[in-house]
Amino acid sequence: MKNRIQELRKERRVTQSELADAVKVTRQTIISLENGKYNASLMLAHKIAQYFEMNIEDIFIFDKKEENIYC
Repeated sequence: MKNRIQELRKERRVTQSELADAVKVTRQTIISLENGKYNASLMLAHKIAQYFEMNIEDIFIFDKKEENIYC
């Protein structure tokens, strides 16, 4: 799953530490999310979306083909 966290964070001049503190995770978690090494839980995705005042779908890009999901 891809995401726009780094893009949004930089646009708003928010550090990784500031975002981590705001959503109550470690800076390492934010780094892992931005590098695509970790997928956020639904709760964390919701907190990040609230922080940026956006919908989850506007931050986290879910690719059905990439995730091998067929509907």
